[in-house]
Amino acid sequence: MSSWISKVQQRYQKARKKIRPSGLFFQAFMSFWLTIISILVLLVVLSQLQPERLETKALKGKLLDSLVHLQHNIERLVNVKHKPLEKVISHPRFNEHKWLYLAHSNIEQSLTSQPNKHNLDLSLLHFEEPQAPLFIATERYFAYGPFEISTQGERYQLFQIKPLRDPPLLMRMKMLPFWLKALSVLLPSVLLSILFSRRLVAPLNSLGTSAKALASGELTARVKIPKHRHDEVTTLMHDFNHMADKLEQSVNTHKQLLADVSHELRSPLTRLSLANALAQDNANEQQLAYLTRIEKEAQCLDKMLSDILTLSRLEHGQQTLHIQQVSMTSLLDNLLLDAQFEADQMSKELNVATLPKLTLECDGDLLSSAIENVLRNAIRYARQAINVSFTVTNNQVEICITDDGEGVSDDALQQLCQPFFRTSQSRNRDSGGIGLGLAIAKRAIFAHHGTLAFKHNQPHGLLVTMTLPI
Repeated sequence: MSSWISKVQQRYQKARKKIRPSGLFFQAFMSFWLTIISILVLLVVLSQLQPERLETKALKGKLLDSLVHLQHNIERLVNVKHKPLEKVISHPRFNEHKWLYLAHSNIEQSLTSQPNKHNLDLSLLHFEEPQAPLFIATERYFAYGPFEISTQGERYQLFQIKPLRDPPLLMRMKMLPFWLKALSVLLPSVLLSILFSRRLVAPLNSLGTSAKALASGELTARVKIPKHRHDEVTTLMHDFNHMADKLEQSVNTHKQLLADVSHELRSPLTRLSLANALAQDNANEQQLAYLTRIEKEAQCLDKMLSDILTLSRLEHGQQTLHIQQVSMTSLLDNLLLDAQFEADQMSKELNVATLPKLTLECDGDLLSSAIENVLRNAIRYARQAINVSFTVTNNQVEICITDDGEGVSDDALQQLCQPFFRTSQSRNRDSGGIGLGLAIAKRAIFAHHGTLAFKHNQPHGLLVTMTLPI
């Protein structure tokens, strides 16, 4: 028995958590009922502001025939048999289950077959012009008429009255014009739906924006959590921030480990190079070939470690920039001469537009290295031609480098600047390196408050645009 009670209590606690007052379920529940209550309140207010009105439609069918027959009988009894009109309409034959009202042009001469116990406003039934028989609806009673009765030189309008059991307020609401009813429904529904939707969607949009920023590499992206809100959405936002913290910590630890390992490898690599140089002094021809190969591989390894350390310093903002005034000519002259030599060796054509005459505030060595990485990448993958052009607009200079190579896929286009990323066409070291050149170039350009963008070149190849402030 006790175990059954504990299970019931556990289920109750779970259900209570699901419908807690701050939860989305409770908010949706309250929003629905608040909308219903608002509609009813608005209908009540509008019905009270609306003046008392009649609704009429033509009277047809058996009820019309019955009242016409009643009209003839009353006229016959009064005009032929000379019965008093007041006694005729009060006779049980006519008065049983019916309330007859004879409206006179002088309201004080009007006659009624029953006392007006409900204090109904019968003055609404006085028509100045003759009317065809109607069904008349007011907020407190229904009336059927008028039927003209002439007796002893007086003219009356006969009505049958039916008091309503429904509250007058309900009838007022029923008799509101259609456009007011529609307004009463639409206005609260739209306004409250917008408020609830904004309350629900706004934090989700903020969460989505932060998720996109995090996915694009902005590891510090966090979602701002509302202070006075405690529901499933805020729980999700807390979880997202916790995930982002762990992700940032993991990535930074990975980068730091990579930088530390690269730094520690420099010492044994230096000793290896020194030992190799000493060994070459006493080596025969065959040994010298092997030692030369070792030296070449050691130099490649040293270049890789240097690139990793440079990338690490740029990512952590530890790279010291030696900013100075550098002309575009001095920045690119030697770089372009080396690129031209490399292109000639590969039987490719390098076309360079006239260098603009302007000066940049930059770290010349770092920026030159970044541009060189992009240009050498274009030379490596081009089939025949590489084009370099310059555009100066709005206090900035654009350096565009295009090649006519095979290009890359859409997915690879978005990942070209990721460290150690290489396309499927560049899996070997001779063609693709280790995938750090473009990553270093991007971060070096960003360090100069510039941008690096990649697009497909038409009809094929790659278009790289570097934008730098002047």
